[in-house]
Amino acid sequence: MGEVDQLEEWNAAVLRLGDYLRAHRVHDRAHLLRLSLELLEAARAEHAKQPERSPLEVTMALATDRTEAWFSQLADDSGPPNTQLAARGRAAWFASGLYRNWPSSFLDPSPPPELLEAARSASLEAGPALEYSSLLRKEVDYGPMEDIAHETWEQFSWGHVTRAFVIWVFIFFALYGSYLYFVRP
Repeated sequence: MGEVDQLEEWNAAVLRLGDYLRAHRVHDRAHLLRLSLELLEAARAEHAKQPERSPLEVTMALATDRTEAWFSQLADDSGPPNTQLAARGRAAWFASGLYRNWPSSFLDPSPPPELLEAARSASLEAGPALEYSSLLRKEVDYGPMEDIAHETWEQFSWGHVTRAFVIWVFIFFALYGSYLYFVRP
């Protein structure tokens, strides 16, 4: 693989990483740049160990792992990171709007205690219980339009359509014949 190809792959990784971080509401440019550089430096070191993996794959795997671990820590730091804790931390981050109050704390190794308290105090409840009901078909009342459409359908006959078709064919051939007679010598 050439240097140009490697450079293009790293550029794609940088762009995708920026999109990934912005999707997590990291809008502070300085913090976004700091996180991107930190993650890219770690991704380059990891890519040197595993050159068979693409730079994009290594970078995004590292970003995803760090994000999952951080959201797990945000929800509960007493145990090892897991997907349930990460989901709870992610839901608290977005649903409670914590990203607005602590915009530069995303992926911080030691988040502020106020952020941890706010994330852990956020109550997440499932929606209301599902209630099954039967949907009965109701007749739709179209008012006078239904009567007009029904009468029109009852009066419809192919004779009118055929007669109109024959008239238009006659007009077409009459005009075409006039064109041939007067315009073309």
